[in-house]
Amino acid sequence: MSKLMHWPTRKRNRIAAVVATLLLAACGSQQLKPSESLVWEVNSLDAIGGKRTLMQGNPTLVDSQSGKVVSFDGEGDRLLVDANPLGDATEFTIEIIFKPADAYPNNLEPRFFHVESPDNPNRRVTIELRLNDKKQWYLDAYIKSELSQFTLIDSAKVHSVGKWAHAAVTYRNREFVSYVNGQKELAGQVDYLPIAANGQTSIGARMNEVHWFNGEIAKVRISKRVLAPEEFLPLDSL
Repeated sequence: MSKLMHWPTRKRNRIAAVVATLLLAACGSQQLKPSESLVWEVNSLDAIGGKRTLMQGNPTLVDSQSGKVVSFDGEGDRLLVDANPLGDATEFTIEIIFKPADAYPNNLEPRFFHVESPDNPNRRVTIELRLNDKKQWYLDAYIKSELSQFTLIDSAKVHSVGKWAHAAVTYRNREFVSYVNGQKELAGQVDYLPIAANGQTSIGARMNEVHWFNGEIAKVRISKRVLAPEEFLPLDSL
């Protein structure tokens, strides 16, 4: 009989759980094919992900632990990318690595990632923040279509400003879920409809040039399937 069978049940369960977690992570990373994932390094002011990018205001390049990232001052800075990274996907995961500054009370509702077509503002996806007077932020994720709209937000789920963070949203079969630093926060039901091919992406502000973001953004990844948290970008990848 295997020596493992002579170990206490609790110890065997712990070992099995660790092995299962490692196998799941390895499996997930192998299954994420290049065709399913698009990574935008936010380290340029005139091209993001190889796409033509319009700079507004005075965003700047600053150093991070892994190279250059873009810093936004919350006063008219943004990058408008001439691309819709979601394409015709009917399920997806959007991840973003960022560091928000303490902009309270000047920028209470920074919208820092927004995909929309200029031809149809009724279809959009946004990832936003809300700031409070305690040097904290909480996530606001939003999907809208002609069929329905829904916001994932909870002012009790707060995180400290001035620190690098990872936010993610997933969508499949009406299930809309938000995560912060790999931890699931909220879920809801909404009808997403694909945004037109001529859609654009605003990084650092809402598409209509309001609600400016103050802080730094390092990386965005869009995957055309729902990822498990074990597959998310690690914070040390910035």
